[in-house]
Amino acid sequence: MQYLALIACASITCLMSQASAAPLDSQGIATDLSFVETQVTKTLTSLGSPASGYPVSGGDSGTWTTTSPSSGSQGWTTGFFPGQLWLLYQATGSPQWLAAARQWTAPLASQASAPRVDPTDIGFIIGTSFGNGYRLTGDPSYKGVLTTAGQSLASLYNSNVGAVRSWTFGPWQFPVIVDSMMTLGPLQWGAGNGGSPAWAGIASTHAQTVTTNIVRSDGSTFQLSNFDPTSGALLSQETFAGYSDSSTWARGQAWALYGFVQAYQTSDDPAFLTTAEEVANYFVDHLPANDIPPWDFDAPGTPPVDTSAAAIAADGLVMLSTVAGTSALKAQYLEDAENILGSLSSSYLGPASGESVLFDGFPGRNGTSTALIYGDYYFTEALLRLQNVLDGKPGWVLYSPTTVPEPSTWTMMLIGFAGLGGAMLHRARRNAATVAGHESLSSLQQIVNTEQVDVPMSGRRRMIR
Repeated sequence: MQYLALIACASITCLMSQASAAPLDSQGIATDLSFVETQVTKTLTSLGSPASGYPVSGGDSGTWTTTSPSSGSQGWTTGFFPGQLWLLYQATGSPQWLAAARQWTAPLASQASAPRVDPTDIGFIIGTSFGNGYRLTGDPSYKGVLTTAGQSLASLYNSNVGAVRSWTFGPWQFPVIVDSMMTLGPLQWGAGNGGSPAWAGIASTHAQTVTTNIVRSDGSTFQLSNFDPTSGALLSQETFAGYSDSSTWARGQAWALYGFVQAYQTSDDPAFLTTAEEVANYFVDHLPANDIPPWDFDAPGTPPVDTSAAAIAADGLVMLSTVAGTSALKAQYLEDAENILGSLSSSYLGPASGESVLFDGFPGRNGTSTALIYGDYYFTEALLRLQNVLDGKPGWVLYSPTTVPEPSTWTMMLIGFAGLGGAMLHRARRNAATVAGHESLSSLQQIVNTEQVDVPMSGRRRMIR
């Protein structure tokens, strides 16, 4: 263990490069995953248990501010931290991450059927937690929670509108938001996995309604469309978090990109692939030179960036690179994803003094720049998806079973990367985190021991940063 820590110390730099970012490669993925592990371990140590609340924002300036699953404004974010724990288990096979993921997932089960003012957001809460848990463990109790979430989403469907209702608050009669493209998983997957087969039709019709009423002809997006629930007539097209009703909110554009790829993967409807490509093209074509979008593509002046939108879009672009219509498009979307991830990795990794992975997320209109837990989640997921593509391995779709490596497999790969210390120094883009990383293993051990999980020390390992 001390040997690996020494390798890490020899393989990083304390300075963050201000030069143009190189596309992210396997070396960068390995070191970034190590940083993710370091930061998440600090969060576990700081919070202790889910009773302290789920991280949501502010982790770049110290400890995270937290929220509860029942919160009307921020509860939708509570699945992302458990999801990140599952992703670390996927990357490492470490029993410690499995134990932590189970611990933080369990309290969210009630949200699958709980009344909410943002009812479609159960797709976020349950999909990122129980969905990842099911695909990595096959735990039948997790499948039951996913099925319950699918039933809840189906109950919100209005056949006149052809959509699942997004919100029950506000002045709208039947609001449908672009974010909802990310929350259809329990319907899309559940239709063929124990739920009603009709759920597939609900999910596809909802996606068609979003295509027609939220995606503009140039590939940009509104955030919200309001409908008459009786006639199904479109009443208005607006924003809630963006700069204006006619602008393009960057995170909404990223939600659409990722969501339509997923809609295509689960339906094989080529119309959804076309929409995904159009949305992706708009997003990439409007990026600045450093590949990190402003929080709204039409915000005036020099608007703050939104690293969460960048991470979500990069994740979706990796997915799109595996299904795009031509080889040229596949290569282009992969390059776009690598460029965005490279810029995030070189310039936006959170300070070692904080707990977040990324900084400079932007929550929306009237917000301030901060770390956002969903930015961290999708950055982590994008790293794993990109590594699969680089390795020539198939990616995963929603909650389909995924093989978890033996801990020793990941350790040996990292030792191999550590031998390339000179190349990693040349990247000149790392915050100092090795000492904290070495200490984090001890902290994580204490957390697991507190939960009375029997984990042999031989199963533990450190990633090299």
